[in-house]
Amino acid sequence: MRIQCNLCEAAVAKVLCCADEAALCLECDEKVHAANKLVSEHQRLPLFSSSSFQMPKCDICQEISGFFFCLQDRALLCRKCDVAIHTVNSVVSCHQRFLLTWVEVDVGTKTDHTIGASCFNAK
Repeated sequence: MRIQCNLCEAAVAKVLCCADEAALCLECDEKVHAANKLVSEHQRLPLFSSSSFQMPKCDICQEISGFFFCLQDRALLCRKCDVAIHTVNSVVSCHQRFLLTWVEVDVGTKTDHTIGASCFNAK
């Protein structure tokens, strides 16, 4: 699966900037994050890992690699922590979570469409 750069919308995105909530190609990443010292410190994650890249640890447990990004919490989570946090109540269960490739994920396996409707009403 190839993800298009959110900025130029032409090249294939290679990194995910968690602070900017954007998937960027290497050229746009360099332009954006060279602007000043503050943005140069944004954590960026490769979208397609190589064998030499080690996935960052979960922001909560700091033990297991994080594969899920919660947009509202701005946190990188492992599956165990994602489920523990996002099944507590109907408000947090509506948080948008994405795989590092920005494929939206859902904690539950239910096919009940009323769950989705309650998420829209909670916003």
